[in-house]
Amino acid sequence: MSGLRARGGGLWLPALSAPAPRGHTEEAAAAQAEAVFDALEARLVEAGARLSDLCKITMQLTDRAFRQPVYGVMGRRLAGVRPVSTGLIVSALPDPHALFQLDATAVPGGPHVRIRPYLSTSMPYGRERQPFQAEFCMAVRAGQEIFLRGQTGLSLEGVLQGEGDAAAQARQAMDNVAALLAEAGAGLADAVHATVYVTDRAFLAPVRAVVLERLAAAPVPLAQWVVKGLAAPELLMEVDVRARCA
Repeated sequence: MSGLRARGGGLWLPALSAPAPRGHTEEAAAAQAEAVFDALEARLVEAGARLSDLCKITMQLTDRAFRQPVYGVMGRRLAGVRPVSTGLIVSALPDPHALFQLDATAVPGGPHVRIRPYLSTSMPYGRERQPFQAEFCMAVRAGQEIFLRGQTGLSLEGVLQGEGDAAAQARQAMDNVAALLAEAGAGLADAVHATVYVTDRAFLAPVRAVVLERLAAAPVPLAQWVVKGLAAPELLMEVDVRARCA
C-alpha cells in the first residue's frame, strides 16, 4: 500500500490495495475493501487529517461484479462523508491478487462544501440504478480546490444523452462540468487538470477534441486512459476535472 503525497492544496493517497484474502469472488472483494478503508483511515490520521477531509476517490475494479460488494463497504465506511467519485473497470492491476485499487485525495481543514449530495440508489448510472447504497456528491469545494465527480453522458438530472456516440456523451459531460464549476463559484477557465477515460481507443480522438475545445480558453494538462469499462456498459467516456480558484 502506498503512502501520502502532496498534490496542489491536498493530500493524495495513490494505489491503495489489499491483495489478501485471495480469490476472484465478491466475498474476497468485500474483505479487500475493508482492509483498504482501514488503510485509508490510518493514512489520513498519520497526516493529521480526518475522513471529513476526504474530497475525491477513484475506484479501479477488475470486474464489474465487484461494484456492489466494494461500494457497499465504501458506503458504510464513508457514511456522511459524501466524496466525489470516479469508478473504472480495468483489465488488471499491478498486484495480480488485488481485485480493486483506490486513489483518494483529501484536503485538511474539513468539513468542506459538498454540492449536489445524492444517494447512489437515487441516481441512475446509465439505464439502471445501483443496488448498493452510498453517499456521494457532484462537487466538493475545499478552500480554493474544487473536485468534480467524473462526468459522463448522463445529464445532471440522470438522463443518458448520446447513446452509442462518444463525442455526444463528451459534450454532455462538459456541459455538466461547466454547470458544476459555476455552482462551486468557478468556471472552465479555473480548471487546472483533466483526465479522460474511454472504453475504446477509437473514442479517444473525438472525446479529446470535445474536451480540449471546451477548455481552450485556459489549456490544462490532459491525461488519457483506455479502460475496460465504466459504471455502466452504455457509458463510453468519462472526464475528471479539477479546478482551483480564489
